[in-house]
Amino acid sequence: MKNLILILGLLITISGSGQEVKKGNWNVDLDFLKVELPKKHKDFYSVKSEKDFQLGIDKISVQIDELTNFDIAVKLQQLVAGFGDSHTRISWNKYLDREKMLPLHLYWFNDGIFILHTTKKNQKLLGQKITMINDKPIKSVVDSLSTLITLDNDALVKSVMPHFLISTQLLEYFGIVNNEGVKLKLENQQGESWVYNIQPAHLDRKNRVTFQFDSLALCHRNERAYFWDEYVAKDRIYYLQYNKCRSQEIARKQGHRQTAKKLPSFSKFKNRVLKTIKDKPIDKLIFDMRFNGGGSSVQGTEFIEKLSQMKEINQKGKLFVVVGRKTFSSAILNAMDFEKMTDAIFVGEETGGKPNHFGEVRSFKLPNSGLEVNYSTKYFKKSDKYINTFAPDYIIKESFIDLKKGIDPVYNWIKKQ
Repeated sequence: MKNLILILGLLITISGSGQEVKKGNWNVDLDFLKVELPKKHKDFYSVKSEKDFQLGIDKISVQIDELTNFDIAVKLQQLVAGFGDSHTRISWNKYLDREKMLPLHLYWFNDGIFILHTTKKNQKLLGQKITMINDKPIKSVVDSLSTLITLDNDALVKSVMPHFLISTQLLEYFGIVNNEGVKLKLENQQGESWVYNIQPAHLDRKNRVTFQFDSLALCHRNERAYFWDEYVAKDRIYYLQYNKCRSQEIARKQGHRQTAKKLPSFSKFKNRVLKTIKDKPIDKLIFDMRFNGGGSSVQGTEFIEKLSQMKEINQKGKLFVVVGRKTFSSAILNAMDFEKMTDAIFVGEETGGKPNHFGEVRSFKLPNSGLEVNYSTKYFKKSDKYINTFAPDYIIKESFIDLKKGIDPVYNWIKKQ
């Protein structure tokens, strides 16, 4: 399964505003979508009816002459999002305009949405909490933008919303901002409110400035690594972070030999972990999947089965699994593997994905616009209960102050057990 970033079309990989499509050709695309998506999807009408979909397509069709390409793509995504499958989506971000992005990197903490990166010109914004945009409360803004995603749960909204909020094109679409600019109402760490007018600008790794943390918690040191481990001798804790359900072994199995050469080996990682378990005194083992958006669950399942057979690790109070809002797709399946096979204690936040969900994503393109449509070909049932998230045994959320001070409240809680 594709990972969360690809599936939800986050705004990190914007290619431009897209080629214009003649208005008449959109009707051809709409007719094509009306037939092909339900035909290819595993069970597209599991939540809503065929009539609902046809009426939705027809409603967009009669508005075409009044809409931009961007408007049409967004309306299609809103329509598809209402059919209950967070893996099925329209690539509306093809028409996002890079020139209409606010130079902000945001994160939704337990205590609000904070600014972590921006340009030097706007650096006074670092560490500030956004409470309003153009006099509209942030909750109202989020409610509008949330129509772009399948609302599996609040965790999924918190995961993707910071990426949506920086697009003035989206904010204009929902009537939140206009050509006069963007006015942010902010709150500093002393609880004082102030207002700042900001303009769209380019932000990348070369020109961005970062909020200066006191230190960096262990969990945030290698978030981009596929998987890594560290033995913390002073705590007698073995910490494993599993961020992607991918590896060179999986790529080779899928026939992607060139891609495999660029990826790390899970087999080497697994052997190192097993050796460390054998050689080191370990009071607790932490398997952290809070940043894992998915991939292929197979290697994780095999590894978890191996851990389940190790009596020195598979004990209540010794094995801990961390999940969170970014835990999605195949990572959810692996969390369910831990629940089924081991005595692990689960800690963190509720997951962005559901235990029972559609997946095994494939895609096709609309003939004229070229918009890519992702759709699910399989349904995964991992629970007899209908639940919209995988909730850990103990909910522990990170605040902005935790990040600032270099504290991982999850690790600290586990250490005290």
